Amino acid sequence: MGSIVAIYPCDFTQILGVRRTAPITILPPKFPSSRTLQPPITMKKRCLIYAHWDINGFVDPYVIHALRQYRSAVERIVFVSTNYHLRNPELGEVADAVVVRENSGFDFQSWRRGLELVGADKFDEVVFANSSVYGPVWPFERVLNSPITRNGGVWGMTISRQHALHLQSYFMTMSREFLTSDAGKELWADVVPLPRKADVIEAYELQWMGKCVAAGVPIESLFDCRQFPTVSLAEQLANTVRWPPRMSQVRRYRKAVRRGPSNPTHLHWKQMLECGAPFVKVDLFSRNPYGIRLSRVYDWLEEHTNYPTELIRNHQARLRRQPAAA
Repeated sequence: MGSIVAIYPCDFTQILGVRRTAPITILPPKFPSSRTLQPPITMKKRCLIYAHWDINGFVDPYVIHALRQYRSAVERIVFVSTNYHLRNPELGEVADAVVVRENSGFDFQSWRRGLELVGADKFDEVVFANSSVYGPVWPFERVLNSPITRNGGVWGMTISRQHALHLQSYFMTMSREFLTSDAGKELWADVVPLPRKADVIEAYELQWMGKCVAAGVPIESLFDCRQFPTVSLAEQLANTVRWPPRMSQVRRYRKAVRRGPSNPTHLHWKQMLECGAPFVKVDLFSRNPYGIRLSRVYDWLEEHTNYPTELIRNHQARLRRQPAAA
């Protein structure tokens, strides 16, 4: 693979019409001669920009597993971290570039930095993903066989109605046609380092779908909450009938089902997987805000996938030793 020699592609500022941002540190991949991974099997030329943060500054094994799952479907992986201190030699085997930047602006700023590096017009599609999920829990090529990946605009995993109708940002894919259009340029030109996560969600994640629809850009997802207004009765019973009873969790779950739009990556975790979205959220296990029976999530993954659930258990054990991470 070789080292990265150009931090900023010369045409990026012309594409987006914005100033270059602050300098960043580029760590060239280690062990380039040891790469044995296969080239992408699909016809589209794709790049993955992966936003990472870890409380200990560590690249956890579940992250390495995710990058390996993506590797066969993308031509280039740019790994952007806001807290990477404990070097992991495996990262250099799966990432083409490692970008370490200041911890500001959250994932959207990391994605923008990655886009600056690769250029908005160099790939048929750019995949924007992050470390807030476990997975893909099955080969990513299965996702690429879905008709939604051929819409020529923007597609992702989940459309949510929580707070506003929006495409959840933990996984988004944007076509070259969109990224180089006026609508795409405007979205990324507006990304600035906001101080609070809530501000980032409000300014970008909750707004982008509406702006794309207004511009005539197709938006699709594997799981659309509008097709699943509630959780099935069978699923509700499976989550509430338990022994020994944990009434506080049962009450939280019933409240989430009754009160209306909730985060589908928590409440509809099983329906999401059954729709083909190959992810489960990290904070489903660490926070579990709706009182989901987590044993059922582990059981489903172990029965229906080959995903090594010890990656989840080990990561969650580390988070429990770091209460601030939850």
